[in-house]
Amino acid sequence: MSRGEQSPWSAYLALLAKRPPQMATSLSKDSREMLKYCEAYNDIESDINDMQEDYDSVLVPFVEKYPEVFTKDIKDEFFSLEAFKTMTGHVSSRSMDVDNFHISALVPFADFVNHSPTPNSDYLTHEDVCETCGALACEHLESEDEDEDMESDSDEAPDLGGDDEDDDDEAPQLASEKEPASKKFKKNDEEMDEDEEWEDDEDDEDEDDDDGMVNDTCDIILDYEVKKGQEITRHYGPYPNKIILSKYGFAVEDNPHDTVTIQLEMVRQAASKFLKDEAMVEERIQWFLASEDVFIGADDGDDHEHGGGCCGGGGHSHNDEEMDEHDHSRDRGCCDSKNSKKNKNVSDLKVDEEDQDDDSEMDEDEEEEEEDFPRDIMYMMHDGSIDDRLLLLLNVLFMEKTQFKKANEDMDVAMEYFNDIFVRRQQEEQEDEDDDMEEEDEEEGEKIPKPELKPRDAKSKKVRKAVLEAILELIRIRADAFGVTHKTTAEQDLASLKKAKLSGPLYYGGLCVQGEKQILQNGLQGYKQFLSEL
Repeated sequence: MSRGEQSPWSAYLALLAKRPPQMATSLSKDSREMLKYCEAYNDIESDINDMQEDYDSVLVPFVEKYPEVFTKDIKDEFFSLEAFKTMTGHVSSRSMDVDNFHISALVPFADFVNHSPTPNSDYLTHEDVCETCGALACEHLESEDEDEDMESDSDEAPDLGGDDEDDDDEAPQLASEKEPASKKFKKNDEEMDEDEEWEDDEDDEDEDDDDGMVNDTCDIILDYEVKKGQEITRHYGPYPNKIILSKYGFAVEDNPHDTVTIQLEMVRQAASKFLKDEAMVEERIQWFLASEDVFIGADDGDDHEHGGGCCGGGGHSHNDEEMDEHDHSRDRGCCDSKNSKKNKNVSDLKVDEEDQDDDSEMDEDEEEEEEDFPRDIMYMMHDGSIDDRLLLLLNVLFMEKTQFKKANEDMDVAMEYFNDIFVRRQQEEQEDEDDDMEEEDEEEGEKIPKPELKPRDAKSKKVRKAVLEAILELIRIRADAFGVTHKTTAEQDLASLKKAKLSGPLYYGGLCVQGEKQILQNGLQGYKQFLSEL
């Protein structure tokens, strides 16, 4: 912005100057006090501290190093702390994923499209580009293709007989002659034909363009016809409100992706209240943390949804036993089949050396993901249900001693135990909709009888009762930790928030507080009902 019209982005930057971002980090300290009742508060305070640290340690030394460029007037107008916060807000709220070379960047025009839970457009971009220069087609990719072709030729058996005439007709395919790298979403064939025809016309009109060059763009593609005057919107992603507020400066009322965090220390506190044996609680927590990778297998889960079943029990909705479906469980499925035959003590579990060699690269990626995954955090979902990890952990904590001993000695026993939990939950969820207890196999068109489960015996009911009581205690602990009051309902709080006529991040911060209270309220009502029906 300090370069004014000399910048090639001057028109775009001038628009940004007229539309300063409204971020929660810009709220006064007194205004931010309201956010102490939700998890977004710590994130926002951390953002403020990080900006101050970056300004002092990076920007100020750089500006002072070149006084001939950054004069006093320029520094005062464009490089003050407030100006730095404003630009940081622009980058945070407007930056978009571009590709594997640029990673993310400001994308003029595309970043003007607002978020909507029911969008009418998609954001498309070429993800895979040259990692050296960022181009879709270049000499680097051509060189890589030639190297791959040479390797492929060397691996093939020599043709001892036959005609070489066909080979002479086949010229190496250059990168610019290949189809463009696929975008995140693919257009249908008709649209592709129209686009190719349009691109051909443009190539004919512009003699300076190289033949076959691919238009390297980020696109906003409408899902359906939009009328004149109708706003174009897109979906920013399945984020909880605390993330949306921190990154974009707003929040979504009744956000289906909202979550409430349950700390492992809260689980310790709740379990110790009922078990009265802190040593046993700690032993079982450590066993769970050490062994969960065995009975919770990896899943594709790019969108954090679980498509598969747990412990081989078929698909399920990954809430607690009767809760509605959610999609914010851990990026994993339960009891992956590749682990279903493990029959060792947890402390002796090892990966087969041959498999480890074959999948070394994949293992390294998984290890990096595991290191980033916080083991001491679990979640309550939008509907008040708890996530898979918390459900499994609570069942481990309240297992009978003989059952825990068997599970510790034999992982097949542990997986069978958890499989029973999730299959039972799946059947209870579908009981009203499917009285004949049969489900349709979509691929085969056959009806497969669901596995029969024995009625709960006294021991099973005792464990389930303890788990439900612990969940209710966890909800109370979490509410107390953030000062959530039960004097008013979440619905009443939302009505009061709207009557207050707040705006900007202050209003959206109130939505974060209300949304988390709604989750706790849903959980309290739901698990009380389950307990009464036991």
